[in-house]
Amino acid sequence: MNLSDMNAALSGMDPAEVALGAAFMGVVGTLMAVGAAVWFFVSAIGYFKMFKKAGQRGWFAFIPLLRDFAMFKMAWTVKAFIINTVLLAVFQFCGESESILLGLVATIAGIALIVVQVKLLLRVAKSFGKGAGWAALLFFLPFVATLILGFGSAEYLGNPEMQKAEENVAPIEG
Repeated sequence: MNLSDMNAALSGMDPAEVALGAAFMGVVGTLMAVGAAVWFFVSAIGYFKMFKKAGQRGWFAFIPLLRDFAMFKMAWTVKAFIINTVLLAVFQFCGESESILLGLVATIAGIALIVVQVKLLLRVAKSFGKGAGWAALLFFLPFVATLILGFGSAEYLGNPEMQKAEENVAPIEG
């Protein structure tokens, strides 16, 4: 629909109805933005407390890329964080294209991102002594799970990946 078609459609409407509709959409948009901001900050507060328990910088919780970095460092490896970031970039770049091939690449990258995120959340849950149920809670309701892990009695037990690596190292005899 071009601008002249929109003008023609609007010219037949009552100006009061158009103004009311615009006001309604403005209120809805504002409520959605406020809700998203509240969701972000409540989650960030939970992440902040989780990171402090894990000996990470708490303020990383308020910057999305640094939050991801701290999560991977806390529960997996920096290498996995880099893989996740590359997958995210591929997903974003290829998802914008109209090419079928790039759309397929974006779909594959998106599926891989979900797999990496699930593995990360399983490791985060394990690092706090929790199981797969907690990983699901972290996936679907992160603002609730992070608050409970951050402010609750759960203790950070360490990075399960680093513990596994330490177990595989043979002691030096001499």
